[in-house]
Amino acid sequence: MDHTVRVWDPKNFECLHVLKEHRGYVTSLLCWQSFLLTSSLDKTIKAWALNDGGRMEVIHSRSEEDGIVELKGMGDSEGQPVLLCALKDNSVRVYQLPSFAEKGRISSSKEVKAMKTGPGDLFFTGNGTGTLAVWKWTVEQPSKAAA
Repeated sequence: MDHTVRVWDPKNFECLHVLKEHRGYVTSLLCWQSFLLTSSLDKTIKAWALNDGGRMEVIHSRSEEDGIVELKGMGDSEGQPVLLCALKDNSVRVYQLPSFAEKGRISSSKEVKAMKTGPGDLFFTGNGTGTLAVWKWTVEQPSKAAA
């Protein structure tokens, strides 16, 4: 293993790009919308995109204090792209894409081992206790001022 991500042409199996920005083994890879998202044992998440010259480059990077278990992408309740990031600290962080601005955090009693996106605004998490949780995006309603 060489800490790289290779982008292949599916028609002729030619290697188009070798991405070398990670310093540890790559643990998760997600092709979603116009982004390639990767995580690594170097405790970073990287968002990649094609530049004007047709080469893949890192457009945003985020370091995490704890290790990264898994990445999933989906749209939030307003249809904006978000990244669900399961971490070894028993949490799932929710980041806006591609900036990695933190949108929220879900805590778990044990490490989240699996995530799955579902239909509509649903997503699922499974943790080390065997607990399956179902989550649904909701639109936050503005609070009404007291009269």
